Amino acid sequence: MNQQDEQRSEPDEDRLFSEANAWFFRLQADDHTETDRAAFASWLARSPAHARAFGELQDLLHDLKDPARAAAFADAVHASGHPPAPRRSPAAGVRRLATALAVLLAVGGVGMWQGPRLYQNALADQTTPAGQRRTLTLPDGSLAEMNGDTALALDFGNGERRVRILRGEAWFQVVRDPDRPFVVDGGAGAARVLGTQFSVRRDDEHTTVTVGEGLVEVAAQSTGGLSADVQAPWPGSIRLHPGESAEAGPEGISGPRAADPGVAFAWRRGQIVFRQQSLASVVAALNREWPGRVVLLNDQAADRVVSGVFMLDRPDAVFDALERGLGVHATRITPYLTLLR
Repeated sequence: MNQQDEQRSEPDEDRLFSEANAWFFRLQADDHTETDRAAFASWLARSPAHARAFGELQDLLHDLKDPARAAAFADAVHASGHPPAPRRSPAAGVRRLATALAVLLAVGGVGMWQGPRLYQNALADQTTPAGQRRTLTLPDGSLAEMNGDTALALDFGNGERRVRILRGEAWFQVVRDPDRPFVVDGGAGAARVLGTQFSVRRDDEHTTVTVGEGLVEVAAQSTGGLSADVQAPWPGSIRLHPGESAEAGPEGISGPRAADPGVAFAWRRGQIVFRQQSLASVVAALNREWPGRVVLLNDQAADRVVSGVFMLDRPDAVFDALERGLGVHATRITPYLTLLR
């Protein structure tokens, strides 16, 4: 092979190496299926280059001294009936290693990535996986519509009407009861109502409340003493009207500010709406809505602005629009991993 042929082959080899990474993470996931294993075996058998990419990843895992993952990978190869490719020197080295480590860090490792969710799910009464929505009728007759990747804990005993959002986002249509306020605890902040329609989203240390109908009282948990007694105002609380939102965090509460319910509640219609948002924030939003991960490897594109309305069940349309509008390149490795370069 001459130098020109070698240069032409490098992108293909990099792509296969990225695909090998994706298969590694998928086969390590708790919910991987026999269909996934069969698809991996088919991928591995496509060409010697596929097996070689897989062998290079085994070498990398060995070099990173991670025997547990290497053993799991070896089990998958054994199940596929295809032996690993011979070891190669890491001539393609730096770029492929950077890609592997970027994916590794972005996904966080399967155990680290899934660990908090497994704990939250153990505490929750109701959960949804990423990419799926669900509507619940609560014990008092109120409705809770759960976005994907959401976990709720319910407390409706002893005269309480309280929902804890352990992870994710939910929209509520609350049955009015003047004697029993409805409280949603979102971690950093909480919302209290008598009867209205609103959503609460929990993002790590921040809680966002958006109102569609009625009045909602919002306070930061850092103020302490957030009683459910409707006669006792929460310290430092604010009241939100329809079309307003507020955010609570460790530093307190900010708002109210104008919010478009058509944007904030678009997920209830199976849509996602971006209005002059950075690509980095778009990727974060997509990762909340879809199973698997979208990984942005192009740092220069992170601040580019995105606007558009997309259907959540048509990810290819989103990636097509990003490629046309921003000049990034989307590599859809599996349904569970997409790289944006």
